[in-house]
Amino acid sequence: MSFYNIAVKVVHGVFKVFMLFKANGKENIPTEGAFLLCANHRAYRDAVLLAIGCRRKLTFMAKDELFHKPVLGWLIKSLGAFPIRRGKGDAAAVMATLKIMKKGEATVIFPEGTRMKNGERKHVNSGIVRLAIQCGVPIVPAYLTWNSVTYGKPINYNEYTESVHDGDVMQSLADGLMDTIFSLGEKNE
Repeated sequence: MSFYNIAVKVVHGVFKVFMLFKANGKENIPTEGAFLLCANHRAYRDAVLLAIGCRRKLTFMAKDELFHKPVLGWLIKSLGAFPIRRGKGDAAAVMATLKIMKKGEATVIFPEGTRMKNGERKHVNSGIVRLAIQCGVPIVPAYLTWNSVTYGKPINYNEYTESVHDGDVMQSLADGLMDTIFSLGEKNE
C-alpha cells in the first residue's frame, strides 16, 4: 500500500469521527481514465477533503510557496502534489498536468487560484477549461464545505476544440464551470 493510500485511510477515519465528514456524489467520479477535479477553495483542509472523499488517487496542483516550507513541502511532494507559480503562465505546471493526464490519472485544480474564506467568488481564469480541452479530459466539479464534499457530474468540453483560442468562449465556459460548482453547494447546504 502506498504512502498516499495509507495517509488517506488514516485521515479519513479521523475526519469521519471528529468532523462528521461526508462525501456526496461519489458515483460521479470516473472509475477510470484521466480527469480534472475542480472545486471551490475555502481552507487549507480542502485538498484533504477531496482526497478522502474520492475513491481514486489524486494529484494536486499547489501554489509554489508551499513547497518551500520544510515539513509541508516534503509532505505534499510525497503525496504527489506539484507546484504552480501563480499569476504567470507556468509551462512546467501545464506540462506536469499533461503528463498526469496521459497516464490516465486525476489532478485537482482550484480554479480561483486562492482560498476564498467567506464563500465569496473570485474571477476565474479561463485556462482551466482550455487545459481540459487540450488534454481531452472531462472536468469533475466539486463543492466543499467545512466538513463535506459534493462531486458533480463530469463536464466534457470536446465540442469546443475549435474555440480553444477564443478568449470570450473560454471565459464564458470557465464562468459556467464556477456557476456549476457553486450550484452544488446550494443543493447541499
